[in-house]
Parts: sequence; structure tokens; C-alpha cells
Amino acid sequence: MKTFPYSRPLALLLLLSIPLLALAAGSQFESPPVLPAEVLAPASLLSGPGFHVGRRVPTDGLMGHFTINSNVGVFHPVSVEMLRIRVAEIPAIIELTKTSKSKVFAQALASNAARPVQAAAQMVTHPVDTVTGLPSGVGRFFGRVGLGAQRLKEAATEPQEASAGEKAGRFATTAGQATRNVFGYEQERRELAKRLHVDPYTTNPVLSKQLDEFALAAFLAHVGVTTTMAVFIPGSMAITATRVVSSWVWDTPKADLIVQDEKGLQRLGVPEGVIQTFMRNPAFPLSVQTAFVNNLQRLSGISGSVKAVELTSTVQSEEQARFLTDAVGMLARYHETQTPLAKLIVRKTIIGQDRSGVIVAEAPVDYVSWTETVSYFAHRSDLGSPKRSIWLTGQFSPLARKNFKDLGWTISEKVNPIPDANL
Repeated sequence: MKTFPYSRPLALLLLLSIPLLALAAGSQFESPPVLPAEVLAPASLLSGPGFHVGRRVPTDGLMGHFTINSNVGVFHPVSVEMLRIRVAEIPAIIELTKTSKSKVFAQALASNAARPVQAAAQMVTHPVDTVTGLPSGVGRFFGRVGLGAQRLKEAATEPQEASAGEKAGRFATTAGQATRNVFGYEQERRELAKRLHVDPYTTNPVLSKQLDEFALAAFLAHVGVTTTMAVFIPGSMAITATRVVSSWVWDTPKADLIVQDEKGLQRLGVPEGVIQTFMRNPAFPLSVQTAFVNNLQRLSGISGSVKAVELTSTVQSEEQARFLTDAVGMLARYHETQTPLAKLIVRKTIIGQDRSGVIVAEAPVDYVSWTETVSYFAHRSDLGSPKRSIWLTGQFSPLARKNFKDLGWTISEKVNPIPDANL
């Protein structure tokens, strides 16, 4: 066998260089930092009566992971949006906690009349149990993770249930006293949430339980424990996710809201199987589901709507549901105030292309680090238009900002996702 005098040294050199090459390749990415809270969120969300937010906030490459320490518990919202929602709920929890100690409420809650309808009432409220054992972050919309097509396939082969409209209709026409009680309870709950400026379909387990207790007591014991309740929420703390549909979620019965959402998707031409998969997804609070349908209707007539619903049907957490809802809302505002969109590009996430050919990526995220996932998104071949823009509600790290610009992206940071919000 013929040998070469330099083959072994060369092989040894190459072998030794492998770790160095890997280190060099890895050095092009950065680890998501832990940031001062004030870098990510306005001061009004970081401290106030009865609460303060941890000063150091870990990030995951896209979102901040906050900790709220309050007189009514510790909360861990992911994203500035969820921070705003949870902070706005604290005055409501404090007010309800204070009122719960009153004699009239204690007597109402102890009433035996509240017990027979409690189980039925739980059927009306949106469940607050979180989806466990599933990847919940929004990174799945930027990286190589699949879209959950298998879940759509499985849902399509399941026995078809009655439509949301049919189920709601049957529920509404039931003549039993228990059903009338449930509807009265549900109305009381929504009105209480309105007085407290909170989402009646909140996934905050502390607040949701309190709304249940007070609504049942007020309706079944016929006591006015809710009529005088109201709290002051500074504008800078008001909830943002349901702002455009707040009057709907407060003033519309749940059954009617479900029918409204279903009909909105039908008008967009979404197949019934996809509608049912979307409507049954437990990761969606009904308020956010309604906001998504409303936002998508603002893009009526633009191709890609059906695929957008298909993708959104696969969300596995409230965080993911809110991300896509806000992204579609931002695209709708671009469509209405910038250049009309020509189509939606739905591949891992929902992106627009306007009539002048510009790719429009709307990202309701807090802090973008240059990670492997983000790099994959920035280099996507299907987004290789010479004109492409990305709009963030948050900001880029210096390295991510430089790399996006070098790749030809036009960037906009700290974009207000909702025009009338006081950020």
C-alpha cells in the first residue's frame, strides 16, 4: 500500500482542528441574555401598589420571562404582553380578596343554593388548565420545528361533532332551571369582569377562581356583592390582547361569541373540519380566539387565510396563540395603513407580502438574540426577496440587528402592536 510522508501529520492536524472549527462556527451565535427589566418593559409595569417585578429577566432568544411578586401571589408571565395582562389583573384580585372578607359575601358563599349549579357553571367558563407536556414557546414559528400537520390529520379523521353553532343553539334552548341559572351566572361573571377591567376568560387561576365564586354568590344568593365593585387601572397597565374586541367578550354571551367566531371563519372559506379543530383547541382563551378571527377578517380576500387558520389550530400554549393573533393583527394594520397585502405566506409562521412585492414579517417578540433558530429564519430561502422587512414590538440584540441588516432586511423596532395602547 502506497503511503505519503505527510499523510499522518496532516490527518492529525485536521483531527485537532475539528473542535476549533466547531468553536468558531458556534461563536457566530449568542446565548440569550439576562436583562434588566427596564430594558424590556415600561416603568409602569415594573412596580406599583401591591406588586413589583424582578429586576433581572431571563430571555429565551425571543421573549422575556418575568417574575411578578405581589401581595396576592407570584406570577411568571412570558412576554411583555402577558406581563401587562397579569399586572392589570392584580388590582382586581386585591379588590376581590378584600370583598371576600366581608360578612355579606361570606354568607352568600356559604349558601347551599350555590352548590347544585356549580358543576354546570364550570362547563360555561373557559378552562384555565394549562396545556402540559407540550413545547409552549414561540421559537417553533422561527426554527425547523414542524407545523403540527399530524395533529390536523388526526383531527380530520375524528368523528365529527356538532358544529359550535348547533351545540350553542341546543344549549341556549334548554328549558331547565339549571341552564337558566348557568346563563345568569355567566352574565354575572362577564359583568363583574367588565367592572374590574379584566378578561372574563382569563387563564390566571387565582382571578378565574375568584370570578367564579363571586358570580355564583351574586346570582344564586341574590346579593349585591358585585354591583359596587370597580377598580382603577392606569391606562399604561390596561390589557392589550383583547382591546379591539373587549366590548364583545364582556357584553356577548359565550355561546353567541362561539357562533360569531364560527361564522366569521365560514365567511373566510375555512373548511368545517379546520374550523372545528381551531374551535376545540384548549390552548386558546375564547377572548384571544375571537381576536384572531377578528384580525383575520380584516384581511378578507387575501390568499392564505385558510392556511393561517390551519397553522393557528396547532398552537400548544396561550403564548403561541397570542403570538399568532398579534402577528395577524399587526399584518392587518400594515395592510390598512401602509401598503395593501397581496397574500399571506404561511410556513412555520404567518408572514405577508404586499402588492409591491415586499416581504412583511411582523414579530410580537421582546428581545431577539442571534441564535441558531433566528439565523435559520433570517436565511429562509422562501423569504429571499430583495425587498423584505421585519417589524418587532421589542428590539434586536446588537449582533442580531447587524446580521439582519447585512442580509438585506429593513428593520423596525419597538413597534406598537395596537395603536390606542399607551405603551
